This record gives sequence, structure tokens and C-alpha cells, in this order.
Amino acid sequence: MSYAFCLMLVIFSVANGSEESSWREEIEKRLSILEESNIHLQKENKELKALVLDAQHENKRLKSELEDLGERVNNCEGLTHRQDEDTERVSQTMESVVGTNDDTVTFYSERNQPIPRIVPPDSYPLSAVAFYGYMSKSSAPNLPTHHLIVYDFVLTNKGNGYNKGDGIFIAPVTGVYAFHFSVCVIPGPESPWASLELTRNGNAIGSIFEESKSSGYGSYHCSSTLVISDVDVGDHIFIRTNQATRGPIHSEGGGKTSFSGWLLFR
Repeated sequence: MSYAFCLMLVIFSVANGSEESSWREEIEKRLSILEESNIHLQKENKELKALVLDAQHENKRLKSELEDLGERVNNCEGLTHRQDEDTERVSQTMESVVGTNDDTVTFYSERNQPIPRIVPPDSYPLSAVAFYGYMSKSSAPNLPTHHLIVYDFVLTNKGNGYNKGDGIFIAPVTGVYAFHFSVCVIPGPESPWASLELTRNGNAIGSIFEESKSSGYGSYHCSSTLVISDVDVGDHIFIRTNQATRGPIHSEGGGKTSFSGWLLFR
């Protein structure tokens, strides 16, 4: 359109007898305006290209972050699935306890096969094995014979051998271990008492006993013992009642019923 206008202007100027210099100046003026507009458009085009390039880089970065987030979500879902499987396995195990005799106990699945519990890896060396936990509250009264005691509040678990869900320590390495456990009872209507035993694969290797009075000052009693034992990798170590208790096992305030163990040497 601009060039056509210039051409018409030239024809009009010639037709009216205008001098050559006047219409040449007009054409140069119009061309100068067009060149400035073209330069401005080129500058805007360059800026738009830079914005598009930045947007492409940002899109690439966001896509990478989204892929990383998706991978993390998949890993979390896999971990949750494995934890659910472990919980289900422990639940089935505890519901399928079979006593082979008075001193042994074996864990079976629904298919009558032993269920292993894998000890997860830990950043600590295998020579650093130690755990300590206690009952976060007193037990129900009158527990039956061979009732497994679960110490659900864990303060130390180097080597990840102890499981607060089932109360069982599975030795991650073979060696000589020290185990300490306690029991507390308090006054009650039937002179409460409790007897606990430490077992290795269901075989008793240590025991304690404590009794309280029905009432009165000084009737709060706690007993404890220390056991040294050879333990093989994979052995199950846990605490259970030696006989049916009378009243609850106390674990509150200043008296905690606890269980601990540590590797002495391999």
C-alpha cells in the first residue's frame, strides 16, 4: 500500500509539473519511515524469539521435575505396598502361633510354612547391634501363659533387629549377646504378680518374677535380670509370660517394664 501511494504521488507530482527534487524527497521520507518500521518489527521479533526460547527451557525444566516427582511417588507406593505386606505377614504369623511343647514355639503361615521376617539394611556396621524399648503403658490384667510381651516404645535400635510391632528381636549377626529385661507390678485387689521369661527361638534362657501386696506403702516392686547367650544370625529373641499373670504388668510413671539387648562380640 505504501509503495502504491508513493507511485501515485510521483504521477501526481509529474502531472502538476512539480520539480524532480520535491517528489524525490517525499519518496525518501516515506522509505525512511518504512525502514524504521521494519527495524522496529525485527526488534520485536527478536524479543519474541527470546521469550519463546525461555519458555521452552522452563517447560523442559518442569517436565524433568514432574518425571522426578513421578518416580518418587512410585517409590513411595512400592514402599507402602511392602510395608502393608510385612504388616499382613506379621498379623498372620501372630494369629498362627503353634506350641510344639511347653518351652518351644514355632510360627507358621496359612500354608503351614515358616514365615521369615527380613531385617532391613542399616547404615551402622554389623558389629554395632543394640536395642532398647519399653511398654508405653501397663498391660491388660491377667495375661495368659506364654503371652508375648510387646515393647512398643523404642529408643534405640541399631542394626534394625528389633520390631516394635511384634516385640521380637531377630539377630542380624551371629555372636555373644547380652539381654536385660524387667517387670514391674503395683498394689491391686488380688496381690498382683507376674513372671516373665526370655526365649531364644521359643526356648526359655532366663526368667524373672515379681509380686506386690494388695495395698499399702512400699508395695511397688520391680525386678530385672541380665542374660548372656550365644545367638545365631536369624534367631528370634522375645519375652513372654512364664505363667498367667495376676493383675496387670505395670509400665507407667517411674516404673517401666523394659527389654534391651546388645552384641558383646562376634
